[in-house]
Amino acid sequence: MGYPLSIVRLKKGLVNALPLDVSGDGPSPLAGPFDGFTRARLSYTVGKFPFAQKLPTNVRDTYEIEAPGGGRLEVWLTPDGHIFMDSQAGLELVLSLYIELRNVCPDIAIEDPQRGVMHNAISFKEFLCGEDTAEKPLKAFVDETAA
Repeated sequence: MGYPLSIVRLKKGLVNALPLDVSGDGPSPLAGPFDGFTRARLSYTVGKFPFAQKLPTNVRDTYEIEAPGGGRLEVWLTPDGHIFMDSQAGLELVLSLYIELRNVCPDIAIEDPQRGVMHNAISFKEFLCGEDTAEKPLKAFVDETAA
């Protein structure tokens, strides 16, 4: 098993408050599952994502996205309107997919249940920069004084 995440729909106005710590007992920021029309549009968007392949299943839309450099991201959309992901690749792939899905539904967040945090693109990128899974810029590996 990789790193479990999900894409969730937020209550109006909370997108601007991201990142949110949801590990406490406060009110839920979730607006519930995606409706059927939005779920279909999100499924279409995942299916058109580069390197995505739809896997044959009976109950849910399941996609596997093979990262060009190795690793994979599994995405499944349940019939009741939830989106779950299991990343066995760099988490940058999750960020790229999230940005595409925001074009369909702007009131969404990346939920990280292991840390109890909901992210937008900016906070998730900041999280990645502190992780070993993040790609580092070339200048991080080059000693400019040695040239």
